[in-house]
Formats: sequence, structure tokens, C-alpha cells
Amino acid sequence: MNSDRAPEPVGAGSFDELAARLNSLRGWTGVSYRELHRRVVRARRTAGNPDLPVFNTVYRCLQPGRRRMDVDLVADIVRALAADEAVVARWRQVCQVIAGRTADSSWVTVAGELPADGTEFVGRHAELAAITGSDGDGPGSPVVVIDGMAGVGKTSLAVRAAHRLAHRDGAEVRLWADLRGYDADRAPADPLAVLDEFLRRLGMPGKEIHRLGPDGRQAAYRQLLADRRPVVVLDNAADAGQVCPLLPDRPGGVVLITSRRRLTGLGGARLVHLDAFPGTESLDMLRGLVGEAKVTEDTEAAVRIAELVGHLPLALTVVAGRIRNRCDWTLRDHAARLAERRDSLRIEDELENAIGLSYADLPAEAAQLLRLLAIHPGRDVDTRAAAALAGVDLPKAEALLGELVAGSLVQRSVQDRFGLHDVVRLYAAGLARDVDAASARQAALGRLFGYYRHAACRAMDRYAPHECDRRPVVSTSDVPAPDFADVAAATAWLDTERHNLVGNTVLAEERGAHEDAATMSPILNRYLYNALRFADAEIVHGVAVRAADPLVQASAYMSLGAVYLRSNRYQESIDQLKRALARYDAGGDRASWARALNNLGNAFDRLSDFAAAEDCYRQALLVHRETGNRTSESRALGNLGNSAMRVGDWDKAEAYLDEALAIMLEVGDQVGECLTYGNLGTVHEQQGHFAEALGHYRRALTTAREFGYPFPETEALLHIGALLARLGEHDDALAHLTEALDLARRNSLGEFEIKALNGIGIALGDLGDAAGSIARHREALAVAEKLGDRYEQARAHNGIGHGAAVSGDAGMADDHRRKAQALLTEIGLGRSVSGES
Repeated sequence: MNSDRAPEPVGAGSFDELAARLNSLRGWTGVSYRELHRRVVRARRTAGNPDLPVFNTVYRCLQPGRRRMDVDLVADIVRALAADEAVVARWRQVCQVIAGRTADSSWVTVAGELPADGTEFVGRHAELAAITGSDGDGPGSPVVVIDGMAGVGKTSLAVRAAHRLAHRDGAEVRLWADLRGYDADRAPADPLAVLDEFLRRLGMPGKEIHRLGPDGRQAAYRQLLADRRPVVVLDNAADAGQVCPLLPDRPGGVVLITSRRRLTGLGGARLVHLDAFPGTESLDMLRGLVGEAKVTEDTEAAVRIAELVGHLPLALTVVAGRIRNRCDWTLRDHAARLAERRDSLRIEDELENAIGLSYADLPAEAAQLLRLLAIHPGRDVDTRAAAALAGVDLPKAEALLGELVAGSLVQRSVQDRFGLHDVVRLYAAGLARDVDAASARQAALGRLFGYYRHAACRAMDRYAPHECDRRPVVSTSDVPAPDFADVAAATAWLDTERHNLVGNTVLAEERGAHEDAATMSPILNRYLYNALRFADAEIVHGVAVRAADPLVQASAYMSLGAVYLRSNRYQESIDQLKRALARYDAGGDRASWARALNNLGNAFDRLSDFAAAEDCYRQALLVHRETGNRTSESRALGNLGNSAMRVGDWDKAEAYLDEALAIMLEVGDQVGECLTYGNLGTVHEQQGHFAEALGHYRRALTTAREFGYPFPETEALLHIGALLARLGEHDDALAHLTEALDLARRNSLGEFEIKALNGIGIALGDLGDAAGSIARHREALAVAEKLGDRYEQARAHNGIGHGAAVSGDAGMADDHRRKAQALLTEIGLGRSVSGES
């Protein structure tokens, strides 16, 4: 052991830094990875902890690239290395702080379109010309940084310039993000989280994104922007490091960045500094906001007002709202009041003075709502959420919001959502802490969380009615939930409120409402899973993992297991599912234990351990039948049908799948129907009943498209393409398979990407294109090796072997056929792969 001091966690700002320090601690103690794993497992067994991590789980905890870390595992590793509970406590605390900061920075506000161009925009002609290149100096660098003090109009200028550039250049891509660089209460947005959202809006599926590391995401982002003339607005940047990962790497578009500070280190970016308005532009803005006649009537007073608010656009907007609301006051009266307030309070900040004066004019209830909106963790709310915050009914909330909009203290979007400018939020949040008792703020946030939880339950009842029994019964809210007429309406609400739902879940835990916060995990589970919102799912389920109730923890572990399975993180999935099983077993919840076991079978199936998978399915089916859980029974039957298909027992597979389909139709499990129709089609195809098979596949495709779920839609396209190829309709086959490949890649469905590539390889081989066939099978092989899918690896090798034989390369053909047979023997399928030419 070295004589130097042991590495400490204090000062680590990210999971990567913490993992590096943890590994340094291991090196400092001289303990090998294997010995460390043994110590952790031994200590947990001694303590009666059933969660025994595999070696790779402990090893990965000490490696870079972590987006989250298991706090308990970090504590156990430190305990195994240091055996000092004071040291363990320090590591645990730093890990929890980083977890909170990471979750906070992961809530990002991103849009695939530009904000509306405000009609009140005036002036800034020289700056606009410099940005758009109409000043005669040419286009210059594609990166423009607009800096200046708060309230000077940086965002308005960026939005106006972005609209002009997009219209002039025919921009195919328009992206906007709030980087939250100067938010008083929340961490600046994590550029990787922004990158994730940008990639989604550029068509990349969530699963594909999560398979990429930071460098891979940045490369994919830049590739997707290439030749598409993007216009990207990065608002409120904290520093250059926050925006660098979000910059394109080639000309052809423009990125507009706003910041309160001069950003350096951006490689030749054009810098546009904004000062306050010249006097003439201040008057132009006032004319637009309060009317030409009023300014002409007393131009001297209008000039004095502009001077008193420092010629700042935001301050002028706020004061104009007050002028419109005080029709009995002259401009001279307003100027005098601004001067009196500045002198009596000795406020040097003209912007704060203007906001404070308009705030002072508000009725008490409207002022209180403004303060509460400022402490709400989201960027905007609808009328229902505002009503919950204020503890009033909907008409009253609408009236109060109208007061705030009229006073230009709240901004109303075209979708009837309400948000605050950063400066107004900062001012009002400070007032909330000074004016409102902590208990009153807590009560308001509690009402808001109660509303979101109730409304989310109602939305999920429409979104996934067959899983009502898996969601908790929650108390109703004084504010009624929206009327979700159909699945589309429920999905639209969930999409819009997702950031608020996640943010308020984390805030509820921070407020001490741990068990209430944990209920959002089972409520949102199915939506976050289907929508491939894995980062959000990890945050919400991570809150539930920290709940006191072991069964709540178990549910969260099972949900995380499903997320990791869909993310192709198979071993992590198995780890989480085993944790869930241990807790369900200890708690006597047999029904949920069986569901977790069913999911564990899926993980084993992905790793081609078919015997272990089938054993899990059989045990799960017995319990589901004992407990009368029809939805879960149908899923277990479907999985058993899949297992029978894997080994070619088509009669047994058909019996299982028919039984599963009948139950799914009974309970309304549309997703299950899609998958089962597809599997039944496969059974009929293997039995030589091609017309029946094609009918099942087409029913699966129709149902999937009606439901809007890409997973079964992709699978149905795969089935149809493969069968058409088998029937000699190669052009139609390639069209379906290519569409399936595109869907698989856009939705990060790795297992279907492999099947599509192998299917296209077979179709090309049948068309006599041996080189094209081999190329596609090689692509399939690379993905299958990355995901650990040995069955599809065997199919790819077999396809390459066939193409090589046709091309006359007997050595290559024999080599790949031997590899295919070895893989099939290894997974217990000692036969050729069906479907190959």
C-alpha cells in the first residue's frame, strides 16, 4: 500500500470523476478487481443482502462512461477498501449529490422548431445584418455568439435572426434548446441530455442513442446535420464547454448562441455584443407596445420612461404592460412613479425596478401565483397546473394568469402554456423565499405533485388500460384531470408534460415525500418504456429504488431491468431483475415475482440461453394462473410460444400462441396482439401455410400502426418481407425489409436491425447479388456480435457462407458455415438455420 493519502471523493463533479477516484482508491489499497468483487459479495452475504453483484457490475462501477451509479454499491466498494464508516459516509454523500445534480441537469427544454418570432421586436438592424451576412462582409463563421446583460434582448434577436436565416436558406433542420446557464435554482442543462433530444428530433431512435457513448452521439449528430442547412439556437449558455458538443463540424448551416458572458474558445465564432437600446429604438418599442398616439401625446415622458428603465427591452415590455393596465394614468404619471420607486428603494438595477413596480401593482392572488410559478421546477405550465399550485379553481386560475400576461410578467405560448423569463423567475423566486412561509411553498408544491400524479394516472388508464392493476390507487386532485378522449390525447399530454412529471417527481423526493414520489415509477413505467425515454425512466425508477418499502423497490428494479433489456444492456438487466425477484420473494408478492421472472426469461432469451428462458416462462405461467393475472398469463404463454418456435416445435408453439392471443383480445392488450399475430404468422409459414401466415403478418402490421407502436410494426414488416422473399416476390420483399431496417434504426431496435439486415442479405442473394448479400450479412454480424445475439450471428455467418459459395470462394464459404454450426451447437440448436438460401 502506498504511503500517500487515500484518494477522497470530495470535489468530484461527475460520475466519471467519481469512478476515476474510486478506481484510484482501489489502486491505492492494492486490491485487485477480482478480490474487490469477492469482498463485496462476501460482505453482502454476511449482512444478509440478497443482491450479489456479478464481477462485471463491480468492475464497471470503477470505469468511465457512467450516467448513473448505484449509491449502495459505491458504499460497499469503499467499505471493502477502507473499512471506515466515516469514509464510506463521505463517498455516499458525494455520490448522492452528483446523482441529484445529474438528474437536475438531465431535464432539458428542447424543440424541433424555432420559437415564435415576437411581433414587438424592433431595431437591432446592424446586429441582424452582421448575423445574417447582409452587411456586405459575407456569411463568415457558421457560429454566432450573442452576448449582453440580462434583459437586453439576446433571445429575441437570436429568434428573429434564426427565422430570417431559415426562410432565406430553406433550412431543413430547425432546433432550439434552453441551456439554462443562469438559472438560480437548477443546474445548467447537460449538453449530453440536449444532444440526446436533438438526435431524437433528427430521427434517431432512443435505443440507438443509448448504445452510443458521448463521442458516438456527437459524431451521429454532426452526420445527421451534414448537408441539411441546419439553424440551431442554443439559448442561455453558461460557457463554451456547454455548447461545444452541440456544434456542427462543417459549413452549410448556422448556430446562434446567447449568453450573458463573452464566450471564448469557440474557434473563430462571430461575436455580437448587445447593449441597451438607443433612445430612438426604445421609443419605437414603446409605440409598438402601447400605441403611437400615447407616445406622440407626451414624447418627453416616454423618453424619460425609457431612461428610467435603462433602455432595456425586457424592462420596456414590463412597463408597457403596466401602462396598458393603468389607462387612467398618463405617461408622465408612470415616469414619476418609476423615479419615486428608484429613489426610495435606491435600486440601481433598472430591470429589477421595472419588474418590481409591475409586481407591486398585482392583486395579492396574482402576485402569489407569480411567486409559486417561479419555484415550479418546469419551464412552463398549463392552466390546470397553475390552478393546483395556487389552490384555486380553473376559472380563477385563468383569470390570474390573464393578469400576469397583461402585466407582461408571464409569457403565454400559442399552445396556452405559461412561462417566465429567466430574470422574472429569479426575481419572483427570491420574493417567494422572503414572502411565503416554507410551509406554504411546500403545500403548493404538494398540491402540484398531487395533480400531476392524479392526471398521469388518468392518462395511463387510457394509454394502457390492461395494466390498471399494476398502478397504485392515488388520491384525487381538487383540480380535475384533462378529458383524455383516446390514446392519442393521453399520449399527447404525456409527451407535453413529461419534463414536468419527471421534475416534480425528483422535487417531491427532495421535499421529503419519498414514498409519494416513488409512486410515479409504476404510474409512468409503461409510457416511458414504450416512448423509449430511458434517461427519464432511470431518473423516475431511481427515485423509487430509494423508497423504504421493499416491494416498491422491487417494482422499480423490475422496471429498470426492462429498460436495460430494451437498451441491449443484458447483464445489467439480469442484475436488476434478480434484485426485484429477491424482494418480491421476501415480501410474498407471488404475482409480481412471476412477472419479474418472465422478464428475466426475456433477458436469457436475448443471450440465447433458451433452456434458462423457457424455465423462467414455465414457472411464471404457473404462478400467473394461480393468481388469476390474465394479462401476465398471456405474456408468459406468448413467450413459451416463442421458445417452442426457437426449437422448431411448431404445433406446440401454435397452441401456446392461440391461447395467448385469445386472452390478449379479451383484456385489450393491443401491443401483445401485434406481437402474437406476428408469431402465429411465423408458425403458419413454417408449416407451409403461406396465405394464412401473410394474413397474420398483415393483421399485426395494421394493429401496430393503429396503436402507433414501432416495436411490433417493425417486426411485422420483417415477417412480411421475409415471406415475400420466400415466395419469390423479391422487389416487394426488399421494400418491406428496407422499411423495417429504417424503423429499427430510428427506434434503436437492435435485435430487429440484425434481422432486417440478414433478411435483406437473403433477398439480395436470391436476386443473384452475392456481393450485396455478403455486405448486408456482415453488417448484421457486427451488430449481433455487439449485442451478444448468437442465433443471429449464426444466421449471418450462414448467409456470408452462401454468398461466398456463389462467388466461388469455397474457403470463405466453409469457414463461415463452420462458424454458424459451432454457434448453433453452442446454444443447443445443432442444425442449420432456417430461411437461408
